[in-house]
Amino acid sequence: MLLLIFTNGASFMAGTFYASNAAIASQFPNQQKLAIQPLESSSCPPVKCPPIPQLSCPPCPEQPQLSCPPCREEPADANEEEEESAPAEENEEDEEDEDETEETEEAEETPLEQRRAESSSNNKQQQPKSLVFPEIVNRFAVGAAFTTKENFTATFDLGMPVEYSQKEGEKGVMIIYSSPQALPRKFGNTKAGNSNDPMRILSAQEATENCDYMNVIMTYHEGKRRQCLAIVPQYESFHIQKWLRVPEKGPSMGSFHPLRMVPRGKSMNGENAFHPPAHEKHTKKAWKMLEGYLDSVDDVIAELKPIVQKIASNNAIVVMVCNFGQSQLLLNFACSARAKGLDVSNVLVFATDQETQDLAVSIGLTSFFDKRNFGSMPKKAAKTYGDGIFTNMMLSKVICVHLASLVGVDFLFQDVDVMWYRNPLQFFQNNTSPIRHFDAYFQDDGSRSLRFAPFCANSGFYFIRNNPRTRYFLTSFLMQSDLVLRSFSHQSAMIAILSEHSSLLGLRVKVLPPEEFPSGFIYHRKKGRGHYGNYFTDLFKGKQKPWVLHMSWTKNKNNKVLYYKQLDQWYLQDKCMDKKVSEIALPSGSGFVDNCCSAESLFSCHYRDKPSSRPCKDSPALDKNGQSFW
Repeated sequence: MLLLIFTNGASFMAGTFYASNAAIASQFPNQQKLAIQPLESSSCPPVKCPPIPQLSCPPCPEQPQLSCPPCREEPADANEEEEESAPAEENEEDEEDEDETEETEEAEETPLEQRRAESSSNNKQQQPKSLVFPEIVNRFAVGAAFTTKENFTATFDLGMPVEYSQKEGEKGVMIIYSSPQALPRKFGNTKAGNSNDPMRILSAQEATENCDYMNVIMTYHEGKRRQCLAIVPQYESFHIQKWLRVPEKGPSMGSFHPLRMVPRGKSMNGENAFHPPAHEKHTKKAWKMLEGYLDSVDDVIAELKPIVQKIASNNAIVVMVCNFGQSQLLLNFACSARAKGLDVSNVLVFATDQETQDLAVSIGLTSFFDKRNFGSMPKKAAKTYGDGIFTNMMLSKVICVHLASLVGVDFLFQDVDVMWYRNPLQFFQNNTSPIRHFDAYFQDDGSRSLRFAPFCANSGFYFIRNNPRTRYFLTSFLMQSDLVLRSFSHQSAMIAILSEHSSLLGLRVKVLPPEEFPSGFIYHRKKGRGHYGNYFTDLFKGKQKPWVLHMSWTKNKNNKVLYYKQLDQWYLQDKCMDKKVSEIALPSGSGFVDNCCSAESLFSCHYRDKPSSRPCKDSPALDKNGQSFW
């Protein structure tokens, strides 16, 4: 049988319904053949149950539970042959190992298997009044409980950005148990959501104490869709199928269309966020780039390795890639760090032209210019997000991090529009941090669009621990670089591959807290609006202590410069902007750094409706109907 959970309404779980595998298979033809088996009759006498309502019927306001008489009790796992099944008895050594797990004070005094035996016995006695689901699904759904979302995500770090809503119906997590042995000890003895609700509200630790295996599903929860979640007892899948009411061809949608399986990037308006790369236009172009890179990679590594070994601190470096068009942002980063006393000796710049190479070295940064792979990259700055120059520079971002991984170091990659308040390597190299076990750490982009799901990771600021999982992830990304060309986005392509490697190979991904690693998403929030509407007001008052600021979500380089100037974060003299080293006149006896870097920030007002460290009320507004920040 199949269990449907309806998510329409004020919450993400509004009702349940059951249908047979055969009925579902006939209504929704699938690529995977359903294993349809007759119900076993050896353990239960024939029972006449109420008829199942038709699929086309709307849900009733209050649907009574099916009242089939219960089957006679069978020994636990009588017909189970799964390799995960635990033996009835454990040896003393296993019991001692199990005792070391963190549980409640009472649990610490009792071996795990003994507690589970007691829990199983208690749950068998409670089943008549505690079971939530009818017998047609009792091989994969025998009961359910609730815990709070805040407590669940604090207990189990999912790695993904978590938002806590104060709206009723969005505060909880629903846990469905597949066997009586998985039920928690407090099931049936804890307060319910209301007097008629048999589902229990527990702590996350209590709710999962007997779970040896847990699948976690993140789902839409705002109640605006007429959405159903179908749980099918079938050969296990680790991907979620998405079905929409759409025609076979065309963008239109409507209830008059049948449900059809669609790509995960298909939206309710019929648009698709992902498309396969075209062979001639995208794949062959990526192959040409790869051909040159793979032919030279061994020589490049031989040249790069001694440079990296010289600057690495605790086997970690900071990686940046830059062309001449973006060089003023690179120079300001170096000047800003110098003014704040921050060490940039382990920063490695991958220059994509000779002009940037000369500027980086002159400002005191270690730089590497590989003409074989970067010589044909554009020198100009991108005019806007996603244009041709932007996309080609994204390919250079794929190459430089792959090289860093092959050298064998941990690395922080950051775009040149990132500014430091504190050296972020100290955050990632903190061996006492509760998140130190992750492989990859990404800034939260802020956008919750389909193409960035599920991690919403920003590809302009991330830290990678060097290990087999991360090396293969970056190699896979390199080999699928035609996705970058097709999507015009380094970020959406990276997240798609990141998601698969997390599922398939156990790549441990952590999205960083926006309060500590803010981006342009927060900078452009209207003052007083939403969770981060007062972030910069608090920052100027000293109530926020970020590590960095990434000026993403910004149209072009020129605006980024203006925003940093009115934030008191611009330190590069005007006479050194957009100029080659040979074009910058240096007074006799004056070095490049002393001549181009200011010891104090060079503040200036530009837009009254954007955050500024000082009042800019007399400046024009950038956005339509923009209100003054001050």
